[in-house]
Amino acid sequence: MKKIIALLLTGIMVLSLTACGGTTFTLTQVCDEDETKTATVTIGYGGSTVLDEAMLTDDSAELINEEKDFSMEFYLYYYDGYDYYVEDAKTYDGFKEVKYSGFEGYMYPYDEFEYEVCLKLDEADNCQVMLFAYVAPASDLIDTETTDIEAIFNQKEVQDILGSIKYKG
Repeated sequence: MKKIIALLLTGIMVLSLTACGGTTFTLTQVCDEDETKTATVTIGYGGSTVLDEAMLTDDSAELINEEKDFSMEFYLYYYDGYDYYVEDAKTYDGFKEVKYSGFEGYMYPYDEFEYEVCLKLDEADNCQVMLFAYVAPASDLIDTETTDIEAIFNQKEVQDILGSIKYKG
């Protein structure tokens, strides 16, 4: 009876993810300073957003949504340099402190076609865990006169993806 209930619940969970179009991918990184420490991040996406399997590695991935004209590249790092990245980012116009999925970080327009978001996921000894996300148009044909990168960044789908981040250290 317990097995039947467990299978039934599993089936319901799978159907609920399918109904919402929800899917996840996972990135993993090992700390160079202490190889016993591992960081894992799970990121959700759905709708017409797809994972570019060719760009998926252990610690990086790319999502593409041609319908909404955005792409998002993610990079997971163990590095003791978050303060350095913040100070550098502050030199750019449009720097903002942000919070996604409960993680503090920053964002700024990296250039006229791309936003950089950096979230500090964890800090343990000399191993800070950071997730970088770059949001840009999905099209290879970027028109500097008409591309509104802020509008692309502020789309619900992009914000939902950033809000889906789950970390396990």
